[in-house]
This record gives sequence, structure tokens and C-alpha cells, in this order.
Amino acid sequence: MSNATSTQNPVINEQGSASIDSGQFATWNTANGSASTITITNPSRANTLTFTITGAPDGVHCFDNGVSKPINSLFNIPPNSPSYSVVGNGDFKGAVVTVSNITNAQNDAPAQIQAQTTKS
Repeated sequence: MSNATSTQNPVINEQGSASIDSGQFATWNTANGSASTITITNPSRANTLTFTITGAPDGVHCFDNGVSKPINSLFNIPPNSPSYSVVGNGDFKGAVVTVSNITNAQNDAPAQIQAQTTKS
């Protein structure tokens, strides 16, 4: 498992975790033919997290706090909401998925990213 939490613009290879601040992005090199899940949360108690996900293939399911939404989208997670998450799951087909934190730097909120892959 790769753990990419300590670098700017980290890369997660198949599974691991990362935390990115405003202006940073994380790249997830997904597995092909495997069930994979990416979960993004906002640990900030004061600021809204704004981020985008790009590069996911068609057919991946995405839920924004339980509501179905296209995964390649813009998301906002309110502050002080520990149970609120954006979750994408399915076969990511080896795609390179990018999560970009576009939160206003003066009201920064980190994006906590957890990526998991279940290999058969």
C-alpha cells in the first residue's frame, strides 16, 4: 500500500491515502479489472472543501453524501461534517484519476483521500 500523505501533489498507486491542501492535486493510478473505491472527506471544522475529480471512466458509480452524481464533477463538502463523503466505486479500468483541491486558499480545507482496491 502506498501512503502519499507527506508530499505535495501526491501519487497513490492502486491504494493508499493522501491529504491535499488548496492548490494541490492527487493522482490515483487505478487498477484494471478490480473493484476499487475512492472516498474523499473534509476534516475542516470551519471551511467548505471544494474539489474536482477528473479522469474516471464511464460506469463508475459516485455518491455525493449518498446522492448519485457523475464522478467527473465539481464537489463541495461543508465544514464540520464528519459523516459527509464523496465516494466513487467500480472498475476504474486502470485510469489515472485526479482529485484537485480548488478551495479558496484563504479559507483552506484539506481533502482527505482514501483509495482502496480489491483484487480477485
